[in-house]
Amino acid sequence: MSNTFLTPTIIADVALLALENNLVLGNLVYRGYDKEFKKVGDTARVRKPATFTAVEFDGDLTGEFQAITESYVDVKLDKILTVPFEITQKEMSLDLKDLTTQVIDPAARALAQAIDLLVAGLYVDIPYYFDVSGTPAVGDIAGIRKVLNINKVPMELRRGVLGPDTEAKYNVLDAFLHAEKRGDTETVKQGSMGRLFGIDWFMDQNIITHVIGTADVAGAILAGGFEAGVSEITVDDLGTGTIAKGTILTIADCAGEYVVTADATIATNEATLKIYPALKAAAVADKVVTLHAADIANLVFHQNAFCLATAPLVAPLGGANASVKTYKNLSLQVVFSWNHNTMKNVGTMSILCGTKTLCPELAARLED
Repeated sequence: MSNTFLTPTIIADVALLALENNLVLGNLVYRGYDKEFKKVGDTARVRKPATFTAVEFDGDLTGEFQAITESYVDVKLDKILTVPFEITQKEMSLDLKDLTTQVIDPAARALAQAIDLLVAGLYVDIPYYFDVSGTPAVGDIAGIRKVLNINKVPMELRRGVLGPDTEAKYNVLDAFLHAEKRGDTETVKQGSMGRLFGIDWFMDQNIITHVIGTADVAGAILAGGFEAGVSEITVDDLGTGTIAKGTILTIADCAGEYVVTADATIATNEATLKIYPALKAAAVADKVVTLHAADIANLVFHQNAFCLATAPLVAPLGGANASVKTYKNLSLQVVFSWNHNTMKNVGTMSILCGTKTLCPELAARLED
């Protein structure tokens, strides 16, 4: 029997479940939630886990006790992702199962794709990497694990997310074909490839290919050089174009890898680059600077490397029929109203959100 009493509240409940089920990256990162109603441009305060330092007991712990301090990070809620749609009286009279198949699930999938794309874009903050081999092998997975280990990334809650091209290369390896399956009773997550080397692996179509902005990927440190600890360097002997935010670079005889934190224009073969982290050692004049060319920025990370924050949207005025629902720190708004111009019901399914890198050291890029 058709259900003629489908309301925004009922639809929001079903849509929120569908949204959560369709997320990949959005389900794997730290999810912050602000209970207060917000509008785009507001910020959400996201609480960070406490951190401690172990000390050796020498018989007296005077002065060693560490306070449990509430730590927060502000995440700007700079995106309203919405799916606007027209819905006829016939569609509104469908039973919930049919409406879910025809309207709710496709809208939720579109939102999930948009959210995952925002999270994938945080790769631009990560300087740490391992290159996929010319012939991809399980040694690549050991290599990216080593990068995490060197950065002292906690062993639990490690995730790897590959784009379709990279996933296709690894999925034919015996190690992935027979990867350990999840042993708990949770629903299998979207895109799951199994667990290998202590990392849960997934595929997400929204992994981004980085575009550097110039064909010249080799330069040199400007005359005079730069001391350890600086976060801005000038590179000469470049070509033309730009060097995009998110470009990884290495410097000959200077330890570490670095990421460009803001777009830079090459002028007269020079570019001044803001980098993260600060130089770990002096960058000597004329030493070669190697820029990483275009690459697929697959991500391997601990849950707390990145944050997805959401907040309830302010309820609309004007008599619109609306509902805002929250589930597992996701907040979704569903609104229905009447379009007098087309004489049709119109609706929106919207989420107010923001993303942020909480700790670059908890992530690395598996570059393909």
